[in-house]
Amino acid sequence: MSNIKTVPVILAGGIGERFWPSSRSSRPKQVLQLISEKLMIEETIERVTPLCDKSVKPLIVTGEKIAKPISDCLLDKYEFDMIVEPVGKNTAPAVAAAAVWCKQKYGKDSVMVVVSADHAIRPLEKFVSAAKYGVEIANAEKTLVVFGIMPTRAETGYGYIELNGEKGKSADGVKSFSINKFVEKPSEKKAKEYFSSGKYLWNSGSFIWKTSTIIEQFEKDMPDLFADMLKLEAQNCKIEAINEFYHNCIKESIDFGIMEKAKNVSAVEGVFEWDDIGAWEAMVRIHGKDENGNTHTGKGIFSNENKDCVIVNHSKNSVAVVGVKDVLVVNVDDAVLVISRDKLSDLKNYLAEMKKVLPQDLW
Repeated sequence: MSNIKTVPVILAGGIGERFWPSSRSSRPKQVLQLISEKLMIEETIERVTPLCDKSVKPLIVTGEKIAKPISDCLLDKYEFDMIVEPVGKNTAPAVAAAAVWCKQKYGKDSVMVVVSADHAIRPLEKFVSAAKYGVEIANAEKTLVVFGIMPTRAETGYGYIELNGEKGKSADGVKSFSINKFVEKPSEKKAKEYFSSGKYLWNSGSFIWKTSTIIEQFEKDMPDLFADMLKLEAQNCKIEAINEFYHNCIKESIDFGIMEKAKNVSAVEGVFEWDDIGAWEAMVRIHGKDENGNTHTGKGIFSNENKDCVIVNHSKNSVAVVGVKDVLVVNVDDAVLVISRDKLSDLKNYLAEMKKVLPQDLW
């Protein structure tokens, strides 16, 4: 791996509305302390930095509204490059633009490790070991590698990967598999079948591929987007060219646009703890529960006679919650959210109504 230019690509688009009121355009979820005392974007950069040598900087792809708060948090501590999306077009254009960038800066033989800025992964050394093995496979076999995670529950909120058989194993015991197909988020019945069968992994949404391999795949499966990539390359990825690329290109996910169509796909099993930090319910899985089923994160919390509650304090104030059940309480300096946990799946709908009456600076 020493001769391979490994380029971490961090997808950090989106404000993370499902973490309101902590998240907003001036404070997206990537700069929140949801996992530890470090910001989520810091956790991500420190996770991928061991994969690259000193000549390589991680590349962050993020939205125009949140680029500044992310940059402001990182500039004094880390070196990185950044592609700023003028408009969100999902993950396929983000990967496409990153591939053009990596080809121009590091060459077509570089290997991209594409990760999300909102995942919790522990421990670091097991992620690095699995990623290095994935880089070796992607480089040697010209295959598209997806990180698969062994399910720990019958989860309906994740996509799945149906395995076709074990291919190999690294020196550290990390396994690779050929795959049959990608499966969309299943029904509860199907999720239980997948979980009990042992033939499926969760699709983590993290990928590894040689830059030339993914560019060839765009040419084959998304020719219109590939044509936009050629224009971007011809203009050397200048800011004006990036803006033109995003305004003209199709809106599509990398899963649907490429991964579900490609035949040259392998899965590397991530033998580490993994969680997609997509909504407040993730706090229960990350921070655990006390004997009464309550989860607390933050300081200055008084909780008494509560059951199955999630209490988050991201403010300088104290929070007291007494005698309630199945409730989420989130306190920040300028807003408080109190919501029944069985209503959390509808939070975005409530936010749409709240935006009509609450101050604009809350968003």
